[in-house]
Amino acid sequence: MVYIINYFIFAAQIKYNSIMKKKIFIFIAVVLLAGVGIIGYGIMNDERITAARCVTRIDDGLYTMTYKGDYGFDEYIAQGGAATDAEMAQYIASFLMRGFGTASAPDTTMEYGCSSFVVRNERGAILGRNFDYDFKDKCKVMIVKAYPTNGYASISTACLNFMGVPADWQPDADMQTRMSALAAVYLPLDGINEKVLYVADLVSGDEEETHQSTDKPDLTITAAIRLLLDKAATVEEAVELLASHDMNSSIGTSHHFAIADASGASVVVEYIGGEMFVTPTDVVTNHYLTAGEKEGIGNELSHQRYASIANACNMRPNMSIESAMKVLKEASYPQYTQWSVVFATDACEARYVWKCNFDAQQHTFMIHN
Repeated sequence: MVYIINYFIFAAQIKYNSIMKKKIFIFIAVVLLAGVGIIGYGIMNDERITAARCVTRIDDGLYTMTYKGDYGFDEYIAQGGAATDAEMAQYIASFLMRGFGTASAPDTTMEYGCSSFVVRNERGAILGRNFDYDFKDKCKVMIVKAYPTNGYASISTACLNFMGVPADWQPDADMQTRMSALAAVYLPLDGINEKVLYVADLVSGDEEETHQSTDKPDLTITAAIRLLLDKAATVEEAVELLASHDMNSSIGTSHHFAIADASGASVVVEYIGGEMFVTPTDVVTNHYLTAGEKEGIGNELSHQRYASIANACNMRPNMSIESAMKVLKEASYPQYTQWSVVFATDACEARYVWKCNFDAQQHTFMIHN
């Protein structure tokens, strides 16, 4: 009996059009050939099996998973991380599926227009995030609650389309597909941890790739987010962690990280000419914010969303979760926004709206409940 499981770790190239058409993040396909021994090795009660069994559909295309225990990330960083998505895919195959795997990478084009903002109130902070992406096939997303053996608990969001699965793939269909869905823990695009550190990835404005090359451990974009969620409690710690690793975008585009914490600190981390820059800001869209020759590079829609969100936040200094959702609705594109999420730092709460259905039931998650 043979299990064949495809993992696509993302690579990309972006190209703007009227709604920011870009090539972005395509995940490397990892074909895992694991024989009947996967059961015989005595791992039916392994934490990987337990996590796979709990994959649950909560909406059309929206799933949840809880992973408690060791998903191998400490070992991943200790052995040097990975400078490419293909290398990360091979490690995922090795740890999650006992070392059976090969990798290859296709290409595609998408359209996007993400947004992120932070506002403060008397209880802490409210953080809002739209993930906008034009999927030709039906979008599937996994909300991951992670409780690592040696790290902070977190809630994060991963897009399963970036694993290269077909449009009709259902991660809860059987044990084979449930096991393939475990890759989601390595592929967060945004999230918050129990120390209320928030991080989100957004494309920043042009096609400059980042390939730092020193003797530091290597990170790709999603690995960086997992590292910060697992290990950082503050913006300062997050910045120090990023500075102590080599960033490798390997995706044909620029990226920046929106990062905030419980103290009210909020920054954007950008990479220009292979150097990391940190700029205080409460709002991030898809243009550069670092002072200098690249400041403002991005398209007009990014600047319009930035101004609109900043104005809305200034007008609502004591924003609630409900009013934050209104800001996200105003900044969303019904044809592109895949999810909107508001994180409340006082309760480590994440509240999701799926596919711009702001008037429908919202999906609420707590880190500790």
